[in-house]
Amino acid sequence: MRKLLLLSFLVFILVAINWFKPGFCQTLSDQELLEKYREFGQQKGAADNSYTTPEIFGDQPTSAGPADSSSEFISGDLPEMKEALGAKDKELKPFGNDLFLTPSELSPPSEVADLSEYILGPGDNIIIYLWGKVEKEYNLTVDRQGKVFIPKVGEVVVWGQAMSEFENNVTKKLQNVYTDFKVSVSLGKIRSIRVYLTGEVKKPGAYTVSSLTTLFNALYLAGGPNERGSMRNIQLIRNNRIESRLDLYQFLIKGDSRCDVRLASGDAIFIPVSGPRVSIDGEVKRPAIYELIGGEKVGSLLELAGGPTAEAYLDRIMLDRISPEDERQVIDLNMNQNNGNIDDMELADGDVLTVFSVYDMKQNIVSIAGMVKHPGQFERTDSTTLKTLVDRGELLPQDVFLGRANLFRRYPDRRIDIIPVDLNEVMAGRYDLALHDLDSLHIYSIDEVKRREYVYIDGEIKRPGKFLLYDNMTVSDLIFLAGDFNKNAYQLGLEVARTDSLGRVSLLNIDLSDSASHSFALHEDDRVFVRKLPDWFMHRIVTIEGEVQFPGQYALRSKNETLYELIQRAGGFTDNAFPGGTIFKRQSIAENLERQNVPAIIANSQPLKEDSLGNIRKINLVDFNPDGVNRIIIDMDKLFATGGSEGNIKLQRNDYIYIPESPTGISVMGAVGSNGTIRYLPGKNVKYYVERAGNFTNQAYKKGTQLIKADGQVFAKGGTLKKKVELGDVIVVPTEIKKDRDWLKAASSTISIIGGIVTSAFVISRL
Repeated sequence: MRKLLLLSFLVFILVAINWFKPGFCQTLSDQELLEKYREFGQQKGAADNSYTTPEIFGDQPTSAGPADSSSEFISGDLPEMKEALGAKDKELKPFGNDLFLTPSELSPPSEVADLSEYILGPGDNIIIYLWGKVEKEYNLTVDRQGKVFIPKVGEVVVWGQAMSEFENNVTKKLQNVYTDFKVSVSLGKIRSIRVYLTGEVKKPGAYTVSSLTTLFNALYLAGGPNERGSMRNIQLIRNNRIESRLDLYQFLIKGDSRCDVRLASGDAIFIPVSGPRVSIDGEVKRPAIYELIGGEKVGSLLELAGGPTAEAYLDRIMLDRISPEDERQVIDLNMNQNNGNIDDMELADGDVLTVFSVYDMKQNIVSIAGMVKHPGQFERTDSTTLKTLVDRGELLPQDVFLGRANLFRRYPDRRIDIIPVDLNEVMAGRYDLALHDLDSLHIYSIDEVKRREYVYIDGEIKRPGKFLLYDNMTVSDLIFLAGDFNKNAYQLGLEVARTDSLGRVSLLNIDLSDSASHSFALHEDDRVFVRKLPDWFMHRIVTIEGEVQFPGQYALRSKNETLYELIQRAGGFTDNAFPGGTIFKRQSIAENLERQNVPAIIANSQPLKEDSLGNIRKINLVDFNPDGVNRIIIDMDKLFATGGSEGNIKLQRNDYIYIPESPTGISVMGAVGSNGTIRYLPGKNVKYYVERAGNFTNQAYKKGTQLIKADGQVFAKGGTLKKKVELGDVIVVPTEIKKDRDWLKAASSTISIIGGIVTSAFVISRL
């Protein structure tokens, strides 16, 4: 019975604990506290002044293959084969289409040199000058009836007359009125006419143009024939009949412009669909798509295309044609067979003619490349030998490796042999070899053949790095090439690491104060180390700002200079200074933590939590802030009370000191009635200032109240409310954060606990 009572009591206790857990409180982290006086950006790191020295002589490319000039002989790429056969990837265009790409260059004229054949009509402005016994000027405009009125002469019909004809007629009429005079007739303002462009034209429509406009001018205005339009059957229609036909090929090929007639009002220019078209490509002077007018032979197409080029292979011209059975067939033509084959073959619509080029490979050549004055290809004759080829190329005067050259010999089956050649023997006349077509000789430099040797120098030198090893090179030579020592170099103890043929390393010390050491000879792969002077240090700069007499940057006088001494150098504090709130930041603290990998350790130590969706996320309980850990807490009152003997600190490079102004009160912030600054009263505690700020709010976490001292110390344990507050302190009251309860999870947990206890009770009752 006692066992059952004990088990029942345990069940009650566990259920109560599970259902009535108090909500936990979370205080604000130190990083979220507002700094009282000033925030400082993290100091930038020292500039990187390292200098990487390139090699004195870069590695030269080594070519161990045949000369480039003949590389096409062994290439089997399809594009090169197509080019060798004369096939081109460039798209052919209809011949003459480029004529109309710039219409502005041939716009309708406003004046012409010879107007004698100009036909007059309504709207023309005619100017007549008389001089001699009579001086007159008549400015006449042809009316709608085609007449002009001349004083003392009367009406004169001019419509349809040429200018020369009108001048003769009007002169005769004026002679009936005046004597002893001369006459001049000219055109003033020229009338406008309306013409029409129809059919396969790029910009069809009606155009108002000058009466001087010609057929060519109108075509330019309309952009010429479109891709379907004819270039050889352009029709000028006047009074419903074909006045003339224009074949633009005559103008494009021969420059014949006799068909370029002047237009009249109401003229229509009609461009029909193009006639049969054929293409010619390859080795002709004008490859293009040409329009046929009927009955043309292959020979006439070649003439239209300007004839074959000098590289054309005339023994075979390929004609690609669509047969009556709607199949493509190829016909080979020979232009060298007395032209019978060419002249008899009539062209058909859609024919494609290809003129191939001659075989592009040069046969009777040999080439030389490398260390010669005149690299390239030379003619090969039966008497051409290695010696004659080398003499033609002319060896360079220095750096030529005479021990071996390579002769690359090609064979019809595409094999390439390498024949070694001793140039010493060739130049001495003791060895020679007859050359074959396409032989290629490559002569190497000494640097290409011999292994390059290097030495290295590191440390306090202006240009540390890798340098080429010369014959009889000394340590002084290497120092000179590296730009000499830095100011802080220790020249009395250079260290040379040398590796022997077995891979063993020996260390050699060199004292440059001994003149004999300057001639210390270097070996391949020697590495010279230049150490730094033991007690040398560059200027170490610290910064002091705020309420001192002379704020700014200061160079430390020694490694042992202290904060107390620096403040004395800065003239001491001003009358408004607040030493107790001094902010001292040391950049090297965060840098050392980074080197120790502390940020990564903190990040990997954060706990993991599963959210409502089942995703695992990291909870950042500790946030690494370099600017926060850089601050050092200094007891300035003790420091100056003891004259710097206690609480002092040695300064380091990039230290930052800020002396704030004397504050006016105590700042209270967080979960209080009114955040603000309360006038300071000596002897008062934290509770006093919280009450003056409106007391705690309902959400305040009273036990977590924090007192932040002016020097950076933080008091956050129990009893903070009773602590005395000093000038410059800050009081922070955090907010209590209660966790929302998951009742379903709690109930499930309780049921599991009860089930476990019941099972245990059953087991215990059986004992």
